[in-house]
Amino acid sequence: MPSAARSIQPASSSSLELLTIYEVSKILGSSLDLEQTLREVLRALSYQLQMQRGRVYLQGEDNTLRLVAAHGLSKDALAQEIDVQAGEGITGRILKTAMPVVIPNLAEEPLFLNRSGGRDDLDEQVASLVGVPIKAAGTVVGVLTIDRISDEGTGGHFGSDVRFLTMVANLIGQTVRLHRTVAEERRFMMRETFRVQKELRPVVAPVNDVVCTSSNMVDVLAQVHRVAPFKSTVLIRGESGTGKELIARAIHNMSPRKDAPFIRVNCAALPESLLESELFGHEKGSFTGAQKDHKGRFELASGGTLFLDEIGDISSNFQGKLLRVLQEQEFERVGGSKTIKTDVRLICATNLNLEEAVGHGKFRADLYFRINVVTIHLPPLRERRGDIALLARHFVAKFGKDNGLNLGIDGEALEVLNRCTWPGNVRELENCIERAATQCRNGTIRLPDLSCSMNLCNSSVLFQYRTMGAAVGGLAPSTSNTPTNPNIARAPQPASMPSAVPAPAVNVAWPSCASGCAASAPPGCSAVKPVPMPPSAILPLPTPEPAGSSPSAPSAPAPQPGSADLPVDEPDSGPLRDRLLWAMERTGWVQAKAARLLGMTTRQVSYALRKYNIEIKRF
Repeated sequence: MPSAARSIQPASSSSLELLTIYEVSKILGSSLDLEQTLREVLRALSYQLQMQRGRVYLQGEDNTLRLVAAHGLSKDALAQEIDVQAGEGITGRILKTAMPVVIPNLAEEPLFLNRSGGRDDLDEQVASLVGVPIKAAGTVVGVLTIDRISDEGTGGHFGSDVRFLTMVANLIGQTVRLHRTVAEERRFMMRETFRVQKELRPVVAPVNDVVCTSSNMVDVLAQVHRVAPFKSTVLIRGESGTGKELIARAIHNMSPRKDAPFIRVNCAALPESLLESELFGHEKGSFTGAQKDHKGRFELASGGTLFLDEIGDISSNFQGKLLRVLQEQEFERVGGSKTIKTDVRLICATNLNLEEAVGHGKFRADLYFRINVVTIHLPPLRERRGDIALLARHFVAKFGKDNGLNLGIDGEALEVLNRCTWPGNVRELENCIERAATQCRNGTIRLPDLSCSMNLCNSSVLFQYRTMGAAVGGLAPSTSNTPTNPNIARAPQPASMPSAVPAPAVNVAWPSCASGCAASAPPGCSAVKPVPMPPSAILPLPTPEPAGSSPSAPSAPAPQPGSADLPVDEPDSGPLRDRLLWAMERTGWVQAKAARLLGMTTRQVSYALRKYNIEIKRF
């Protein structure tokens, strides 16, 4: 020990060690911050025992020793992470052997690694090291080491130091064990609390006829449960075929009005004059054919729910009449003067962009704000692909039950259905399953039974026109003008197309399969030999004109890509290989269309391509 310490009498030395133990025990029980507590312990040892350096290493879950507290080290050494493996260096040897180690002269010790730095002066002075294992319940959990600069050389006695540091290490071990036990119990309580909260969390109950597991549809159902108990007006928005009426009926069935009538009106199916009479009713003799008084839908739905579908299609004049009913909950019948009070919860639905309609003056802003109280957005089927297989099996089971059959669908067909774009959403999927169910054999719907495998599905044609920014047959325009698959070349216009029908824009991309299921060129529909098709061309739809444009003379067909490089007419003579290449280039490498141009079947074209070793281009 240093000379100042050696001059103390044994009695006073024992008193100093006892006092130090007392101070260490107080420090260890003073705080829950383990690292701060260990630093205070090392500071106390330095003050009482003239220790120059002190370090505490604790073993982590990966059995690696990490420096968690130190005293007397430089700021650079404290900033870096110092890890020691079992058996590595002096500290690793203490961990591995669980025995104290005394190094009288660090300069002569080959195991000294000097990881923490600052020991470059060992040639000038004698530095000693004493290290003891930190144990808890008989297991080594760390290492405690101290350094001293000895004025007496290497002949000092370290027995008392080892005994004293062993007692300190035991106190540290018990504290570490206590902290880890408390931390583990805290983590356990947090896991239990989270589990209990999850179990007590209200589970979104299923809605009749709504089949879903995807997160966005589960959020929709949760919103339905939240809004159902109230009288607030609900606006359901989504593309055609997403199930807006099902959601409206679910809101009614879960509301306090479930025993009252649920009245539905399709605003797009009636002209303005009939729509006014249908909603408000009319008096006898108010117009030709009014033989008696007629109650309107608002009157019939009193106390219940009125569902106005396609509300975006009503005229501007009727929007003002509807606004008064929504604001005042009163109206007059057509041809009458008596004001009728009504208590109706209104649920509206549309597939149009009402904000754009308001901006263009086609929809009243005050009516928009009146019906847009609680908005529920239904995602399209292509954005909830996790539900496609579930819905397909549901529709298969429904068809089988309705027709007394035991039907199933195989996995390969489900994979193809999962790759389709589904512009008609759930309604289109149901029709596709029903169509395939009528064609299947042996009670299982397989890949050849699907319409896209027979080149009979033209839904992607509608989807591509929809991406141009206009509604097609009730399909809402896409918010993006980007085609579904920009890498696919557009199919050229058949030569027999009338000039009065304008061709699609040049930048429109057409899927390689009619349904778009092979848009990414997987071995889907192309793996199945299609059924030979009759030589009749399907004319694409005309390009939708921008809103507000006046009708004009039919525009000339858009230039066909590659028309400057390919002949216009089929070569009358020449090898079959050249004629086949000509036809495939003209039709965008669609075998069914090439077969119609050549007067062959699709099977013959497929055989010829393999015979002449022609590689099919994938766009």
